Amino acid sequence: MSSITSTGLGSGLNINDIVTAIVGAEKDPALSKMTAAAGEATAMISAYGLLNSELSSFKSSYKDLGYASSFAAATATSSDNSILDATLGYGAETGQWEFEVKQRAQAHTLVSAEANAFTEVTDEVGEGIIKLTFGSYSADGSTFTADPDKTFETINISNTIDPITGKSNNSLEGLRDEINDKDNNYSVSASIINDGSNYRLILTSKETGEQSAVELTATDLAGDPIPAGTGLDRFTFSAASKNMSQTVDAQDAEIVMNGITITSATNEVDSVIEGVTLNLKGAEVGKTVTLKIDSDTSKVEEQIQAFVENYNNTITKMNELTTFNGVGAAGNGVLNGDSTIRNIQSMMRGVLNTQVDHIDGTIHSFADLGMLTQRDGTLELNATKFAEALKNDMSGVADFFTATGAATDSQISFDSNDSATKPGTYAVEVTQLATQGALAATLGPGLVMDDTNNSFQIRVDGYESSSIDLNIGTYSTIEELALDLQSKINSDTNFVDNGISVKIINDAGKLSISSNKYGSSSTVAFTNSDANFIANLGFTGSTSITGLNVEGKIDGIAASGSGQYLLSETGDSDGIKLLIEGGALGSRGNVTYAEGMTKLMNDILDGIIDKNVSESNGDIESSQGIVDGKIDSLYKKITNLEEQEKALIYRTDKLETRLYKEFNAMDMAVSNLNNTMSYLQSALDALPGYTREK
Repeated sequence: MSSITSTGLGSGLNINDIVTAIVGAEKDPALSKMTAAAGEATAMISAYGLLNSELSSFKSSYKDLGYASSFAAATATSSDNSILDATLGYGAETGQWEFEVKQRAQAHTLVSAEANAFTEVTDEVGEGIIKLTFGSYSADGSTFTADPDKTFETINISNTIDPITGKSNNSLEGLRDEINDKDNNYSVSASIINDGSNYRLILTSKETGEQSAVELTATDLAGDPIPAGTGLDRFTFSAASKNMSQTVDAQDAEIVMNGITITSATNEVDSVIEGVTLNLKGAEVGKTVTLKIDSDTSKVEEQIQAFVENYNNTITKMNELTTFNGVGAAGNGVLNGDSTIRNIQSMMRGVLNTQVDHIDGTIHSFADLGMLTQRDGTLELNATKFAEALKNDMSGVADFFTATGAATDSQISFDSNDSATKPGTYAVEVTQLATQGALAATLGPGLVMDDTNNSFQIRVDGYESSSIDLNIGTYSTIEELALDLQSKINSDTNFVDNGISVKIINDAGKLSISSNKYGSSSTVAFTNSDANFIANLGFTGSTSITGLNVEGKIDGIAASGSGQYLLSETGDSDGIKLLIEGGALGSRGNVTYAEGMTKLMNDILDGIIDKNVSESNGDIESSQGIVDGKIDSLYKKITNLEEQEKALIYRTDKLETRLYKEFNAMDMAVSNLNNTMSYLQSALDALPGYTREK
C-alpha cells in the first residue's frame, strides 16, 4: 500500500478515510473472492489427496487376485512326516494317496583307500589331470555307462604357485580346496577326514540318483597314463580300477503309490502328483503313509472380501466428499458437484458391470460371485452365493480375476501376450513346423580311433567348439561311440557357456547329429578335423541341414516365426506368442486370451491415481492420470489467483497514489483560496468608510 497520506488541513476533509474507502471499495470485494477461491482450491487439493490415498489402498488390497497361484492354495497332511511330506505348488491336485517309501535316493560317495592315506594334509598328491565322468555302474560295478546329457569335468593339479594363497594345489588339502572352489563349480564336493592314524579324501556327488555315479580317471599333465598306485592314480575309481572305496552307492529313490512302483533320482519327487512335490524324509519297507491334499480357499476368500471392503471404503469416502445438504447448507462435501469424481465413480462401476463371456466356467461377472451394487454405490456380498462359487468353481473364479491364455490344441501352448493384446478367441493355423539343424552321416562309422582320426572342431548354432579329442582305442558299439561323441561335444566350454548342446543317435547304423535348438539359427557342421576324422565317422559327402522356423497364422493373419514360437504382430491378437511343439499342418483350433478383472481394474486405477500427489506444488508440467490432472489444474488455479492478487494490489496501489495526489492538490487549492479570502477580508476591513457587518 502507498505511504502517501494527507492531513486535510486546507479543506477540512478527512482525506485518508476518503481514499481508504474508495480503494477498499475497489479492492476488497475482488480480494475476498480470490482468497475464497484459493481456499476452496486448497481444500479440494486436500480432498483429492484423501481420495487418491483411498484409491491406492484399494488397488493394493486385491493385488494377489492377479496371480493364478493365489487360487491354487491347498493344504497337505501326511500320516507320518518322518517318512514323507509334501510341498504344494500352483495347481496342486487334491485327493488322497497311499505311499510306501522303499528307499531314498543317495549321492555317490567315495573315500580314498586306507592304503593310500596321507600322514599330513600338506602331503603332495602328484601333478596331473583328474577327469570326472557321470553316469551309472552295473550292479556288480564291472561296467560304467556315461550319461550323455551330463558334461565331464577336469581337475588340474600342478606345482604352480597361486599368487593369492602363495601355495600350489598339489597337496591333499590343495586338491580338496580346488574341488570346493565355488568358481570351479564342480559337481562333486570334497572333504578330508582323519581315521585316527592318517588323512583320507572323501568325494561326494552333489546330485543324488543312479545316473549321478562318478567315474574318476587320471593322466599326467601331458595326458599320458600315470603308473598304477602312484600320484593321482590313487584317486581313480572306474569299472576297471577302484583305487578309492565306495561308501555310499549312487541310488534312485523307490516308492510305491497306490500299488504303482515309481523311481526318482532325487528325494524331492515332483512328477507323480500335479503341482505337488513329495519330500522323502525316510524309508521303511512295508509301512504305508497316507497323504491327503485338500483345497484351501481361505486366502482367496480373504482377498475378495478385502476387495469388497476397500472398494466400499473408497466409495464411502467419495460420498462424503460429494455430500449435498442444500445450497449454502452446512456439511456439504468439499467436492460437491465436482464432475471429475462422478467420472471416477462411473469408470469403477463400469468394471464391476463388465460381463466376461470368453472364458470357461460359471463365473462371468461380479454378480456370479454374489457381489451386488447398493443404492449408495457400495458393494454387498452375498455370503451363501460367494461360498458356493469358491466351492464349486475355483478355476472359474481364478479365470475371472486373472489374465489367462489357453489353446485348444494339446501341442500348442500359450506363452505370453503384451499390452496391445485384446481379449478374445483367435483361430490358429500352422503351415510349417519348426525343425532342428542336423548333420547325418552317409556311411556307418569306424569304431577304431587313433591320432589320425580322433581330433575335430564343430560349429553348432553359430558357435564353434575348441579342439575335441575322442578316446584313442576301439569303441565296442556305435551307441558307445555316439554317447562319447555327444558327451565330449556337450562338455565343450564354449558350448556350455552359451547353452549349446547336441543329440547324437545311431540312425540305422549311421551317426546323426542334431542341435537341440529349433529354427533358422540352428545349424551343425564340422569345421576342422584330423585328416581321416570325417571319413572314419562316415560323414564324407554329408550336407548340413539348417533348421526351419515355425510358420502360420493367428486370427487369419500371418504371424512371425522364431524357432518353435509363433508371434502375432498385428490386429486384435497383437502380442500373443504361442509355442508350437508339433502336430499336423493346417487348422489347429483356437487360442483364447482373457484379461481378467484384476487387470481391468488396475488399468482403470492406473489412469486415475496420482503417483506424485505428495509433491507440495503438484507436477503441473507432467500430468498423468485423472487425479493428477485435477490436482495440477487446482495448483494452476491457485497460481493464477496469486498472480491476479498481485495485479489487483498493484492496480489499487496506483489508484491510491493517484487519489492522494488529486486530493492533496485539491486540499492545497482550497487552502490557497482560504488564504486569499482572509487577505481580501483584511484589506476590505482596512479601507476608509468600510463598515464590516456585525
